Amino acid sequence: MTLPSATSSGSSSDRGRQLQWPFVGVVVLLIVLILLTPNLFSTSGGGLQTRAQLIVDRATGATRTSFYVESIGTSTRYDWIAIGLAPVASWPFRGPATSLGPWNWTNTTQTLVVVVSNSTNPVAVNISVRYTSSSGFLTDYVGLYVFYLNTTTQSLGAVTLLSTATAPPASTPIGDLPIYLALPIKSTAGS
Repeated sequence: MTLPSATSSGSSSDRGRQLQWPFVGVVVLLIVLILLTPNLFSTSGGGLQTRAQLIVDRATGATRTSFYVESIGTSTRYDWIAIGLAPVASWPFRGPATSLGPWNWTNTTQTLVVVVSNSTNPVAVNISVRYTSSSGFLTDYVGLYVFYLNTTTQSLGAVTLLSTATAPPASTPIGDLPIYLALPIKSTAGS
């Protein structure tokens, strides 16, 4: 049996300190999450739970594409949701957004979700959503997209016409739908 030398006891102390760093990192991460979580789930405007999203879905072999507008938390009641659909002359769409229309609008107030279906191909989708918190804070969400069903490849092509919006996948196989698109915040106001 050999006894540890004086030099090896110093290295075990160093190893002990090195093993503490992952635990320190976890503690720091937990503190950050504790501080940020109330803001992420805030209903005072612009929080994660109130964030509006567009869900695009189409079953294989279906004749219509469905568009759902709801919150990421799926339990947020919006002041109003307006969805406009317009036929598009050609794909890929290269014109200005102002050339789209006429719009066929679906408007609802005090609602959790709006669902519209469409058989036009390609189709432009224009979305406006307003959320007001109990403290009077207003948040508006918007989206402007063009979708094209490619019947040869059985895929859905998409583009956004707003520079502030997250770009949808350029092409999604029908079997991989639905796609979820978070709508960008247009404006906020309130106390």
